[in-house]
Amino acid sequence: MAGRARNPMEVLCDRWYAAQPGLVYRAFTEPALLERWFCPSPDIAVRVIECEPKPGGRYRFLFHFPDSRVVPVVGEYRAAVPGKLLIFTWTWEPPDPWAGVVTLVRVDFEERKGGTQVHVHHRQLTTDEMRKPHQTGWVATLERLAPLMAELTE
Repeated sequence: MAGRARNPMEVLCDRWYAAQPGLVYRAFTEPALLERWFCPSPDIAVRVIECEPKPGGRYRFLFHFPDSRVVPVVGEYRAAVPGKLLIFTWTWEPPDPWAGVVTLVRVDFEERKGGTQVHVHHRQLTTDEMRKPHQTGWVATLERLAPLMAELTE
């Protein structure tokens, strides 16, 4: 897995999974699967309140932190092509320090070497203080998807 950026206010992460693109896409779009991996730490639980992966569809996830904070992230899907592409806005809500800042995430699913190469491009981040935790978060979150993909392809 690699994390890199072309622009200092962007996050780019890549991760390969030994699973077909359709299955990896499902992990990004099905609430029951998202709740099993879509957070950077096993100490953080995510609850999917809404998830409608189609252009104009909305999502709302609640991140439950060990210190009892609950921080929502919300957005709208701009594109959803099964097994190929997701594009969605990403906006934290209070009490997150970046509440209200709308950013954009693009996830490409590329069939490669008998599995799927996932490319995450998170852009429109406003400061380096905002970019750094998102970079760390995406790398750790994509790492957490690996055991689920292994389980689902057994």
